[in-house]
This record gives sequence, structure tokens and C-alpha cells, in this order.
Amino acid sequence: MTGAASSTSIVGPRRESGRTGTGVLCLVLLGLTLAALGHVAVHTRHQQVALELGREQRANFELVEERRKLETEVGKLKDPALLEQLARDRLGMAPPAPLDIRVVPQAAGFGPPGAP
Repeated sequence: MTGAASSTSIVGPRRESGRTGTGVLCLVLLGLTLAALGHVAVHTRHQQVALELGREQRANFELVEERRKLETEVGKLKDPALLEQLARDRLGMAPPAPLDIRVVPQAAGFGPPGAP
């Protein structure tokens, strides 16, 4: 046998198309497996984010309710009569008796500007 190389061997002709088909099949299966794993990972992350969002929405609702209650309380505390009552009841405060008020003469140099 002289001349150009032949694709036949002692055993018989080589069948490279079968090996190529198997390689392509393996690559396709690998691609499908990676795509499926990617889909599962994305779906899992989606579920995690949905759970976190639910927790945050619940916390936000609780904070909004607390803010509403505090704003109501602030509105009530702006009433001078209620404020005076709370000062007396809770803090034991009361306006001074007229005899407890003493007028202190103003010392020289310690008054408002323009005062003698």
C-alpha cells in the first residue's frame, strides 16, 4: 500500500459518525441539565425573595400602625387641659401657689438690653 492514507484499517472501516453523535448527545444533555439547574436556582431565589418581602411588608404594616397610634397620642397631648392633668397625676406636678412666687429685683447689668 503505497500512496494516500486510507481510512480503512485491518479491522474495517472507521465509524467516526457514531462517536460524534454520542459527543453531541452528551453536550445536549449537559446543556439541558445546566439549564434545569439554573431554572431551579432562579425559582428557589424567587421563593426566598417572596418570603423576605412578606416579612418586610408585615413589619411595615406594624410600624405604620404604631405610627398611627403615636400620632393620635401626640394629638391628644396637644390639649393643654389633658397635659396639665397628666402632669399632676403621673409626675406629681402642680402650678405654684401664689405665695410661692417671689419677685427678685433685677441686678444691674443682668437685664434685657436697654434696661437700666
